[in-house]
Amino acid sequence: MGSQQNIIATLEANIEQLLERYEFLQKENQILSNSNFVLQQSNKGLEDEILFYKEQLQVLKIAKTIGGSEGYKKDTKAKIDFLVAEIDQCIKELNT
Repeated sequence: MGSQQNIIATLEANIEQLLERYEFLQKENQILSNSNFVLQQSNKGLEDEILFYKEQLQVLKIAKTIGGSEGYKKDTKAKIDFLVAEIDQCIKELNT
């Protein structure tokens, strides 16, 4: 009989340890889930900020091209004229 009681006591102790471990892991999972959410929000904010700065960089590049040397101005005007001509050609083709 004593041996069965020892087995039962060991099983009860193991079950108790498993339950404690389960509760600990649940809490840890919740903490990690919360941390993950915060990091995702931070990442989204940083991605938005990167996009904003990329747009600002593009605006600065355009401004530099327009406000640059006479050679840049001529190149820019030539590009704009070319694009306008292409658009005019497309409009003509659409109207025919």
